[in-house]
Amino acid sequence: MRPDPVLGEGFSTHRIRLGADDEGSLIATLLHRDLPPGTAYRDLPGVPILVLHGWSDYVFDRELLEHLGHAGHDVWGLDLRKHGRSLLPGQTPTDVDHLSRYDAELDAALRIIGRDRPPVILAHSTGGLTATLFALRRPGAVRGLALNSPWLEMHLGPAARALVEAPVRILARHLGSRPVLPVGSLHYARTTHREYGGAFEYDLELKPPGGHRFPADTLRAVIDGQRRLEASGPLAIPVLVMHSDRSRIGPVFHESMRRADTVLDVHSLARAARKLGPRVQVEAIPGARHDVFLSDADARARALSILDAWLAERAADAPTMDPTGSPHPGEEADDEPAAC
Repeated sequence: MRPDPVLGEGFSTHRIRLGADDEGSLIATLLHRDLPPGTAYRDLPGVPILVLHGWSDYVFDRELLEHLGHAGHDVWGLDLRKHGRSLLPGQTPTDVDHLSRYDAELDAALRIIGRDRPPVILAHSTGGLTATLFALRRPGAVRGLALNSPWLEMHLGPAARALVEAPVRILARHLGSRPVLPVGSLHYARTTHREYGGAFEYDLELKPPGGHRFPADTLRAVIDGQRRLEASGPLAIPVLVMHSDRSRIGPVFHESMRRADTVLDVHSLARAARKLGPRVQVEAIPGARHDVFLSDADARARALSILDAWLAERAADAPTMDPTGSPHPGEEADDEPAAC
């Protein structure tokens, strides 16, 4: 591994090669918080944690990573293909035709972390949907899921998703990686980034204020993933879902958006979350933003407290890593998308 150019001292990265598509080579980037000198994995009291970002995003929250590390966890992060550190020149940001494509980099990351050390995946937004589908396809591969405002369902629920699914499929067939949605509003950046009046710092090229333009392929992949999730069986592993207690979505910015989710419908995602399995804990955090860890101090502290308690109480029992069903390192997902 080599020093991480984004977070700097104390963090290293490993490039995962994933073959190529029609835009050229594909890579993912595995991030690791370096262990203190003389420390071995077996000396850590906490479980391994793999942090996964959302759409048009990357792993950057050093304070969160350090918090988890100081709590005794072995901390990793993964920038998926065509996101953040893994976006190469000439590639369409965030473009993917099926969420199962990400299984290749997730499988590779878990092998590097260690087959006998299944982690908790701490995943945000679209990453939460990706991680949940992965856990359904790979029983025993992860210890648990901690989901931060996961995009498990469309606004207004399954009926709205079903209404748009066929038109989006047609658009994706004709447009492919070309955008189907425009760049979004600056509302979320206004509540989070220092340049826009927020309290946090992140790279506005890797995580643009209004997001990248949404590829038709990617929107189809998300809607397909949500449909597959609704039709799937329950997860046996423990699952924590954290989200804001309210949504404030609209074309005009209001100060109330600083303490709400301005991206997703929290009621739809909470209803979907409760169906994930028998060991699901759903927490609505007053005043939280779409990324609960990029919230004001009180909501952020509440989210960290809930996460710490859940990791200690619910995610302690490690399942056996499933030795089957994982492709070799660097191998791409099957040409035919995997069923969930």
